[in-house]
Amino acid sequence: MVSEAVKLYELKKKIAEELENRLPSRSVLRARRDPHAKRRPRPCGITIHPGHGCPLKCLYCYIYDMGFTDKVVAYPLEPLELVYALAINPYVVPTRTLAAIGSVTEPLLPQLRDRTIAYLKAITKWLHLPSQISTKVVITPELARELASAHPELSVLISISSLSRYKVLEPNAPSPELRILGGREAAKNGLRVDLFLRPIIPGALNEDVRELLMLAKSNMLKGVVVGSLRITEMILKKLSEAGIRAQELIGRAGAPPKGSKQVPIRTDDIKLRIKAIAWEVGLEFLQSACAASVIAHKIPCGLCRFGPCGGVPGLPSENDVLDFLECVGIRGKVVIADKVVRIAIKPGAKYERKIEWVKAFLEDVYKVPFIVKLMKNNVED
Repeated sequence: MVSEAVKLYELKKKIAEELENRLPSRSVLRARRDPHAKRRPRPCGITIHPGHGCPLKCLYCYIYDMGFTDKVVAYPLEPLELVYALAINPYVVPTRTLAAIGSVTEPLLPQLRDRTIAYLKAITKWLHLPSQISTKVVITPELARELASAHPELSVLISISSLSRYKVLEPNAPSPELRILGGREAAKNGLRVDLFLRPIIPGALNEDVRELLMLAKSNMLKGVVVGSLRITEMILKKLSEAGIRAQELIGRAGAPPKGSKQVPIRTDDIKLRIKAIAWEVGLEFLQSACAASVIAHKIPCGLCRFGPCGGVPGLPSENDVLDFLECVGIRGKVVIADKVVRIAIKPGAKYERKIEWVKAFLEDVYKVPFIVKLMKNNVED
C-alpha cells in the first residue's frame, strides 16, 4: 500500500503540473519568483499575504518597523498564481500545511476583502490547506457567508488586546464588542471562532480580562488563543507614551530593545491567570494560533510541547517512511521509538542538502516529531 507521504508528494507534483499548464508563461515565471514559492512555514503555518500595509496603526504592531506603512497595497499575484507558487514551494504539503492569511496586513480591510476571499477559494479548491484568518474587522452576516463558502472549515480568530484600553492601543480599530459580535456571525455560519488575545500587554490586561472572556463565551466563541508581545525600540516608545510602564516591559524582555529588532516579552504568569479564568467561564485555552486551526480542521497534531492538539496523531510505520525516502531518491534507515521517528540517511552531498526538507515534509504529513541526520561511513552517528 502506498504511504500517505508518497500520496501527498505525488499529489503536490500533479497539482503543480496542472496549474503550470493552465497559466500563461509570464504568470508561471512571476509565481516562481515570488516569496510564497520559497518561504518556509512558521509554526502557525505558511503566511499568505493578500496585501501589505495597514491603516489601523495599533501601537504594538511590528509591521511598521519592517518598512510597511499605513497605505494598503493589494498583493500582485492573481489567485491561481498564488496557488501555483504554494504548490511549487517544497515545504508546502497539500491538505496538511497550515495557512495563515494576513501577517503583514489586516486581511479583511475593504481594499483587500475580495482578494482575501479569492485567495481562500483558490487555496481550498486546489491544495485544501487548513486555513486560518485573524482579524479586527467586524464580520458582517454577508462576509461571514462568504468566508464559510470560501473555506467551510476556516479557523477565525477575533483579535483583541484589551477591552477597556483599545481606543489607545488600537486607535483605528472597531470596538471589541463589535468585533466579537462579528465573530458570532462567523460562528452562526458553522465556522470555528476563537478570541485571539494578542498581544498580551502587561498593564493593559487587568480587571477587564474576565469581562472580555465572558463576552466571548456568550457570543459563541469556542476558546481563547493567547499570544505574547514583541517589542522594538519604536513600539516601546509608543506604549510608554500611552501609559504602559516601560520598565516592566524591559524587565520582562531582559534588556531594552535596539532599533527594529523584535524582542519577545515574557508573559507566562499572565497566561496562567488567563487560563484559569478561561476555564471558569467555559472557554478552551489555547497556547498558540495553530492549535485553533488544527482543532477546526480535525487534524491531530503532536509536534510541540503544547500538544497534542485535536487528538493524538498516529505514527507512520517504518515502511511508510522508507517508501517516501525511496520515492524522493534517498537511501536510509528508519527507527521508530518513544513516539519519535528517527531517520539516518546514507552519506552524500546530495542527501545532506535534503535533510532539512525531509524532516519538514514528513513532520507536516504525520504531525509527529522526526529526527533526521546523516550516517557516517554508512553507520548511524
